[in-house]
Amino acid sequence: MRLQDPFLIDPIASPVDAAHQFTLNRRGALRGLAALGLGATLMLEEPGVALAYQQAAAANALAGAVNQEGFWSRDRTLWAQRTSTGETIRCTYWSKGQIIQSEYERLCWFARDTTLQRLIREDSPHIRGALASGRFTSAQISPWTMMNPIIFDVHYAITSWLSWFNMARPIEWTSAFRHPITNELTEGAVRDSWHIHGGAIDSRIPGVPTEQFGRFAKWLGAGGVGVYITQAFAHTDVGRVRSWRS
Repeated sequence: MRLQDPFLIDPIASPVDAAHQFTLNRRGALRGLAALGLGATLMLEEPGVALAYQQAAAANALAGAVNQEGFWSRDRTLWAQRTSTGETIRCTYWSKGQIIQSEYERLCWFARDTTLQRLIREDSPHIRGALASGRFTSAQISPWTMMNPIIFDVHYAITSWLSWFNMARPIEWTSAFRHPITNELTEGAVRDSWHIHGGAIDSRIPGVPTEQFGRFAKWLGAGGVGVYITQAFAHTDVGRVRSWRS
């Protein structure tokens, strides 16, 4: 998939890096954790793994969707919608034990920074200022990046959770990748947000209370989960296991 935009890095020249591919290929080693609902969303090096393991082991009941035998070895399909554009994607990015590069790239483009796209289109002073200062080159002001595949695994689990309870519907993504320029313009955003590293997604599920959505995301134990009740969305990222409310 070659994207015609002068600010985009060519996806063909930016395949899934070796570290991500290695992480994804070795997830068979996590089958024991999958039985506790953790599955492939955890990296063995992640310092929060032990804590997440304890939390899952202490749970009185495991969510049926992610507790099914072979859950992490089957095809991984993610269903999502972007609130900023109305676009919907339903794609299988993992099959037969490996990532499907073309579908992974489609998801990465879907997760793009649509605010930055608009700023580029409007020739925003924020863009012109960043270029004039030498802080970024035009090639570095790209609305998309190669996302951390683990965040897609989190949303695959959420997609499956909804299907398990006969509530299949797209997860509404309000924010995914966020360029540093956009991050600085986002109220309340931390400077080194996981969004700018391609490792976070803010989302909501129509018909599902934010609190309930957040509880399931925390139960997965894959990283950070923030529940924003007033704004009606949950933040998920691939950082250390932690949670917060706002």
